[in-house]
Amino acid sequence: MADETIEKAPAPKKPARKPDPIAQLLNEVRAELKQVGEWATTDAYAFRRRQHDSRAAAWGKEYAKTGALDAMLLSLTFEALACYPQEQRYSLVQLAAAVLAAAEKLGTGK
Repeated sequence: MADETIEKAPAPKKPARKPDPIAQLLNEVRAELKQVGEWATTDAYAFRRRQHDSRAAAWGKEYAKTGALDAMLLSLTFEALACYPQEQRYSLVQLAAAVLAAAEKLGTGK
């Protein structure tokens, strides 16, 4: 039992972790948020609600017919503008989700 050296095989390397595409998108959005300026938070566009609502409905019909990205985004955008203040956050979250999903799809080339 003289000085025996036992060589151990190196531990196998773990595969590199794939970056989460949504996390990457959110980091990009956070960077862009720094460029967004201030805007009025008062309900100054109440008189346009009906106009925005009719445009949202028209673009919603177009989206149902064609399934086109622009029709979906315009429908959701006009819907967010047509909402009452208590509904607007939910509508904006829906719009943000659609935008992030579209950006992810475009980023992965699907």
